[in-house]
Amino acid sequence: MPEQINFIVTGAEQLHCVGCETRIQFALQRLTGVQHVAPDFRTQCVAVQFDPAQVSVHQVRQRLEEIGFEVEVSS
Repeated sequence: MPEQINFIVTGAEQLHCVGCETRIQFALQRLTGVQHVAPDFRTQCVAVQFDPAQVSVHQVRQRLEEIGFEVEVSS
């Protein structure tokens, strides 16, 4: 069953535009198990729907950090 997690971009590198959103979507959708990615540069939020049997929250977060975005899990 899919789960959803929300990240907030907290680092110096912020989401500035639709191009940033597209970069995040492309990077995360390449992870096996990620089903839907919804970044929003206006709120600095990245919502990710994923299959926890195929990919972990840690792997998703690590991929975001690899492309330059420091994130925290939103409560």
